[in-house]
Amino acid sequence: MAEEKKPFNKCLLYILIGLMVLTGSVNSIFNKILQKLESKGYLFEQHHWIITFGMFLGELVSIFPYMYIVIKRRKAGKEQKPLLDTEVNEGAEEVKEAEPAEKKLRPVPTNLVFAITAGCDLMASTINTFGLTYLTTSMYQMMRGLELFFVCLWSRIFLKNPIYRHAYLGIGSLILGLAIVGLNSIIFKKDNESVAKNPAVGIILMCTSQFFSSTEYVIQEKFIKHFDVHPFQLVGFEGLWGSVMYSILLIFFQFLSDCSGWPDTIREGICFYYYDTHRIEYVNNTFIDYNTTISRIEDTDYAFQQMGASAAVLVVYIFYIVSIALYNIVGINLTKLVSSTARAVVDTVRTVFIWLFFLIWGPVPGTKEHFYPLQLFGFLLLVFGTLVYNEILTIPWFKLDYYTRDNIAKREKEKKALEENQSPDEKERLYLSTDGRSSDKGQNQQE
Repeated sequence: MAEEKKPFNKCLLYILIGLMVLTGSVNSIFNKILQKLESKGYLFEQHHWIITFGMFLGELVSIFPYMYIVIKRRKAGKEQKPLLDTEVNEGAEEVKEAEPAEKKLRPVPTNLVFAITAGCDLMASTINTFGLTYLTTSMYQMMRGLELFFVCLWSRIFLKNPIYRHAYLGIGSLILGLAIVGLNSIIFKKDNESVAKNPAVGIILMCTSQFFSSTEYVIQEKFIKHFDVHPFQLVGFEGLWGSVMYSILLIFFQFLSDCSGWPDTIREGICFYYYDTHRIEYVNNTFIDYNTTISRIEDTDYAFQQMGASAAVLVVYIFYIVSIALYNIVGINLTKLVSSTARAVVDTVRTVFIWLFFLIWGPVPGTKEHFYPLQLFGFLLLVFGTLVYNEILTIPWFKLDYYTRDNIAKREKEKKALEENQSPDEKERLYLSTDGRSSDKGQNQQE
């Protein structure tokens, strides 16, 4: 007989969910604090590309434990090998039964394939960092919930995963909640101007970033469920290729991205970094003050100068890198255990912790948030949609609980038990329609 499937480890699932909420909340908090820290007279928030580069450095950390695991396996000679036919001596049928129940996954053709997800991550994370500049941290985190819509869409199209009626209710509630949160930020923009520069621009940026983020999640799920990919391998090589891409971009921005001649509105929106240097010369018995504007898309050299001048900036940046490393490792393991959709759902849960943190305490100026009832209503809709989609909350009306995992498994068990007690003729006649009603094939044809 074929081996039974291993039981689903709910304990491990809950541990991963808790760790993902914790590490995700911490890295969002560190990101916002880092942006609002000041060094050498300028806020660090203008270094969007350097901040995102730290995210890839955090992912790159995972490549070292992966290499250690590979080296250790090779030294110990514990590479997995297929079962040899000669090891079974009791007939061809038993040889077939002795084969592993699960199909052995193929190794990835080359680690270069992870550059695909690294490219998606590069786009999503960079736009996210720009979006956080325009939004409060809680609103930024709530808007990230939109990735669930794209993940569901891509999962249906590319992974052929079914989407049931309770899932549609959950996604609809989530989108409505996000719309209310966005409306709240625009209505109360003047009251919240110090921490939300331009909510409309921030919302547009976040919607764009979630397109790339959800694409990354679905491709990751494709990799880990069709290839033999270790979580450390996926995260580590994403960090490696992302760091290489970013290093090239940072060199280009440092030396070939002078935007001092651009219009002020475009320069402030894209470059986000410009400062004046003053040079005083004594000419013809007169002191002349020269004012020079330096503007680049990113000034990496000055970012490192700011880190050197402020221990707070350096320490928060390092902790941000570490939190990113832990968050991505936990997220990949959750995707492998459940799905990319579940990861996107769990990612929205950390919103409440981030929101409460900045409502209670603003560690640095510009991070303290204000409470608005309309935002709370939108958040409750978001939570409701998350719980319904994740089947934590089931609704028994209108068959909204019919296609939940537990009820599907229950019907399969009942069907199997019924078939075992049926005669061959009765099995042939048994018919189960898509809505679960039992009837006879002949009767259905007459109807």
